[in-house]
Amino acid sequence: MPRIEATEFPRESIADIPNGVPEPFVGLWSVGFPEGEGMINGAPITTCAAPVTLNGSGNGTLTYLSPTGDEVAFELSAFSGRTTWLPAMGESLVAVWISTDEFYLYSVDLTTGRARWDNPHAYRRCL
Repeated sequence: MPRIEATEFPRESIADIPNGVPEPFVGLWSVGFPEGEGMINGAPITTCAAPVTLNGSGNGTLTYLSPTGDEVAFELSAFSGRTTWLPAMGESLVAVWISTDEFYLYSVDLTTGRARWDNPHAYRRCL
């Protein structure tokens, strides 16, 4: 089966979603992998039965609460048609909206500052 190339995953969000603000992210999310032809998907990382919770604040901060209770705050920034999530410590993340109910989240290598475009996690809104 051919490997999906990094250039095949989107690097800019759809126009319907504003970048750099927490409001579109607020809600409950399952986390898995992009789906499509030629991709092999394992089990989701988390499902809507035990979702990730994202909460926004008026100061442009997004709070990520994992199903295990771990919590991280991110400062959001719009950059090149996407949203950068900046934690106080550690790797930043890049969010690219695929639809109003799905975005891909890419980690950014601390040493090079480059996004890992070939390895996104797919966040799907729990409805």
